[in-house]
Amino acid sequence: MKYVVKHIVARLNDARRWLGGADEGSGTMSGVALIAIASIMLGAVAMVANLLFCAHRAQNTADMAAVAAATSLRDGAADPCLVASRTVAANETMLRSCAVEGEDALVTVRAATQLPFAPWVERQSRAGPIACG
Repeated sequence: MKYVVKHIVARLNDARRWLGGADEGSGTMSGVALIAIASIMLGAVAMVANLLFCAHRAQNTADMAAVAAATSLRDGAADPCLVASRTVAANETMLRSCAVEGEDALVTVRAATQLPFAPWVERQSRAGPIACG
């Protein structure tokens, strides 16, 4: 009986070594890999969020600048693009171009991002009176 118990214990120890021997430290590496993947994913989400935030800021600023330029054009201002540039500067973006086409104002705005592969986001807007009829 003693021999049988010894034999069973020896076989169990062999099985433990065989099953667990190759996996020693794999939990640590799995944890490191999981943390690395989570960090990369969070970084990617932060980059996309920054890009979307800057794109929306550029579009909103372009809309406001175009409306300001069109309003000043309607009121008879000599240089409606000056009004647009003030609006753009107040929103900490850069006026890329401003043009008056008839009664419409066409404004292009550029906003800086914090991304190395896309340092600028550019958006355009047009504003003017709506034709009646």
